[in-house]
This record gives sequence, structure tokens and C-alpha cells, in this order.
Amino acid sequence: MAALFFMVILNSAMIMKHPKIIFVVSILSVLVIFFTRCVNNYVPASNDARGDKYAGAQACISCHKDISNSFAHTNHFKTSSATNDNDIGKLVTPANNSFYFRDASHILIEEKEGAFVQTYFVNNQQILSGKFDIAFGSAEKAQTYAYWKQDQLLQLPLTYFTAMNTWINSPGFTINHANYNRVIESRCFECHASYIEKEFVQSGSLAVSEKLNKNSIIYGIDCERCHGPAAEHVKYQQENPAVKKAMFITSIATLSRGRQLDVCAVCHSGNDQSAQRAVFGFLPGDTLSNFYFPDFGSGPTEPDVHGKQMQLLQSSKCFQLSKMTCTTCHNAHEENNVAMIISKCMDCHQNSVHAVNSMKENEQATKTITVNKNCIDCHMPLQPSKAIYFNSSAGLKNISYLLRTHRIAIYN
Repeated sequence: MAALFFMVILNSAMIMKHPKIIFVVSILSVLVIFFTRCVNNYVPASNDARGDKYAGAQACISCHKDISNSFAHTNHFKTSSATNDNDIGKLVTPANNSFYFRDASHILIEEKEGAFVQTYFVNNQQILSGKFDIAFGSAEKAQTYAYWKQDQLLQLPLTYFTAMNTWINSPGFTINHANYNRVIESRCFECHASYIEKEFVQSGSLAVSEKLNKNSIIYGIDCERCHGPAAEHVKYQQENPAVKKAMFITSIATLSRGRQLDVCAVCHSGNDQSAQRAVFGFLPGDTLSNFYFPDFGSGPTEPDVHGKQMQLLQSSKCFQLSKMTCTTCHNAHEENNVAMIISKCMDCHQNSVHAVNSMKENEQATKTITVNKNCIDCHMPLQPSKAIYFNSSAGLKNISYLLRTHRIAIYN
């Protein structure tokens, strides 16, 4: 439109009569080109559901391609997702597509109209059915699923248990019959996603329920969940490519030890405290305790290996006698690497005769037998969760959910 405007002026007979207009038009043309380039370089507000301060994970890729590619393979990134029918199809076979309860009712996983569903049958009559809409968990150990019922999200009765390569009753569900009524609230998304928008609606005379906006979900843990809103950072770095220092973004290493721990504790200190506000609003540098009401419980309880990694770590002498944080051992941008974590142990224990001899014995053992003992298997062993457990088909036995404890100690 600006170009058309100036073409009209230049074609005007007035230019012939007033040569000074040519000079003015030339100046205006330069200004238009200048501002047009500024506009082209400006990063427009993203469609991120969290607001204009957020750039969205795609904006990070152009400058951080390697980190983004690596992070895409981590459990943090994959902790929730819209289900992919191809992925579900790989888990479903004629020999592994059903689950029977004690009363002989059963669930069949089947494909209907191009989508997989969990269908409940009683006396061979279909009673209920739910579509695989959302997956929770990375599937490294297990993955559970949910289906939409209008603006509510409900958990499906069957979970895939990777260790046994089979479908089992979702954690905590009754062993007598199928349950399609467990509501998944926004609190679950606070650790399994980066955002979801909610609205409280009256569901009874004295009751309220959550209405979730399915179009607002930002699946998995993304860059800005840990590093804070990045729109200003992206805009500044694009306008100032010569500046190599990251501006208007939080580097975790620049925070105090306590604030670094709080970033991880948002999701790794449990969800049993009463929240004053959603931790979606937590930004790196915030104090996490400000998001919860004071806990006046009867006393300390044994932290569970599911979700209580921070409490377990803080009870360890390694933690208490050092300045270690979560990132001392973990690189959040990469998949867990046992060899790398063991090397971190040796950084502090290189003068330990036990540690050095154990490493030598381990190296020798791996040459002759398949048993591979290492620091973390002995001092951070897998332990059963008391909060999460499964039961097998027909409820014949309970199945432990084993997770690695973060209490670094000497175990029998």
C-alpha cells in the first residue's frame, strides 16, 4: 500500500512543477524501507496460551537447535502428549488387547472409525467406551491415558506397563470392575504439561467443578516452563545478533542453590500440599513455598519414591555435606545417562578406596558376566512406590511400581 501511495505521488504532475517534492518523497521512501525492515525483524506475539510474554518452544529452535533436538527425547518433554494412533497400534496385538476383572467383565482395546478406544463389556454387552485422547507419562516405565467428555478429562481404566509389555488396571483403580469416572484435574497438568486453562463452574448447589480448555494445552515440559517467558529474550537477541550474552531469560546456574532446587521441586516434591495458586505461575527465581499453604501435618512421613525426589535427596548426607543441586547429576536437556551420573559420583568420591575398587570390580565384571553393578544401583536402588501400584488381570496379584530412590545411602 505504501509503494502504491508513492507511485501515485511520483506520477503526479505536481512533481514536475515542484522539484522539492521529489526530495521529500525520497526521504519518506527511505523511512518506509527502514521501518519495514524493523517490522520484519520484530517477533510478533505468539499464540501461546500463557500470554504475549511467552514466545513458544518453536521460537527457541532457531538458536538452540541441538539442545531442542536433544530435549525432545527426554522424559520431561514426553511426559504428556496428544495420543498418536500409530503409537497405540504398536502396543495392541490380538494377544495383548484385553483385560478381565474378577466378575468376568472385560475391557477390549479396539480400533473404531480410525481411532483406538477402550470398550467395557459386561456379559458381552458394550457398557462404556472411551477414546485414547491424551497420554500421560513418557512410557519409559508406564503410560496412562485419558478421554474427553465435553470439557472434562477422565482417566481411562487401562494403563500400559512397559516393564511387563502388557495392559494393566490403572493405578489405584478397583479390581472388581472398570472405572471410567476418575476426573483428571488441572493439578495433574501442572507437573505433566506446561499449561492448561481452567474455569470453575457450578456443578451442584454446593459444588464446583473444573472446565478445561482442551485447545489451550501445552504438552510436556517446554523451555519456558524452566527458563521463564522468552518473548522479550527472542526479540532482543534477534534485533542484536552481535550480543552473545543471553538477555531477558533465566539461566538456572545464575540462581541461588535454594532457588535452583525450587525450579525442580515444582514437580519433584509431591502434590499433596494445599496450593494457594497454580504453579503454572511459578517463574525461575520464585520461592516455591509461597505457592502453598503452610503444612501443619502431624509429623514427617516417609517420602514416596514417586514425586518426592526432592525430599529424598535432601535427606541424603551427600546433599547435606555439599552444595549439590539436581543439575549436579542431571542435564535436563538430555536423556538420563547412567555412565554420566556415575562419573558425577566419582567427582566427589575419587579418593574413596571403596568407590575406586568398586569401579574396578565393575569394569572387570562387565567383561565376564552380564551383571553390571554400579554406584546408583547400590546407593540409589529401585524401590516400590507406596502411592502408585497396579494389579494384574482379574486382580490376581499386585504389581509394584519401581522407581529409583533419590536418598543416597547405604542399603542392605
